[in-house]
Amino acid sequence: MKSLDKLWDEYDRKCSVKDYPEIKHYWWRNCYSEINNAIIKRIPLNENSKVLECGCGTGKSSLLLSPKVREVVLLDSFLCSLKCAKSLAGYYGAKNTKFIKDDVFRMPFKENLFDFCWNVGLIEHYNQKKAEDIIVEMARVTKNLGYICIGVPNFNSLAIRKAKFLSYKYLKPFTFWIAGYRLVDEHNYNIQILKDMMVNVTRRYNVKFEDIHFDYAGSFLPIETPFFIYKTINRYFPKNFSFLLLLIAKVRKQ
Repeated sequence: MKSLDKLWDEYDRKCSVKDYPEIKHYWWRNCYSEINNAIIKRIPLNENSKVLECGCGTGKSSLLLSPKVREVVLLDSFLCSLKCAKSLAGYYGAKNTKFIKDDVFRMPFKENLFDFCWNVGLIEHYNQKKAEDIIVEMARVTKNLGYICIGVPNFNSLAIRKAKFLSYKYLKPFTFWIAGYRLVDEHNYNIQILKDMMVNVTRRYNVKFEDIHFDYAGSFLPIETPFFIYKTINRYFPKNFSFLLLLIAKVRKQ
């Protein structure tokens, strides 16, 4: 298995910024639009807000918020992902953005610094204890009455079911030719597990989570779905079959 850093490097070298899936592909454009709408609906961001995306990847989710806030900080442990994020920031003209290479488990920020701290597609790569460690750090750097958001794959979606099917090792000799990504180490963090994790974090850190909401974003269909099928039937499926599950909560410091 290639390291994530090498995968990010290949991603950057093979694509000009205009060809990044986040920009070019209708499936991903819709997904990011729905993420953005969920955040704007639930979180009172304004021109004085400071936003941190830890484990940012390309950072597109936060870059879409940049016109509405004072500062966006993108943190990742891989230089190549930050390079992609810088390319996207240039594409969107997001000048109020900082890029930091560091560890999500020991973020280089003082307490109570950000109005909003989030990540999408991060904690599912860690076991529950380590995922909770990340949430503790997120709560630490978030202001009293600020917000956090965690986005994880929704294992009820057809896209994730397909990725899970393709990841079975005994099927790989027969399915290697099928387009689409495979699950590698993702954990299934459903609503109940996420609730339990938030309770555990309150026991470890002097914080309470209020106004907890669960939202969904993205299509239930696989990414490779032809556009005419996507456009025709995507709207008819319940949101709880969408690609991503989002947990949004207010942070109250004790």
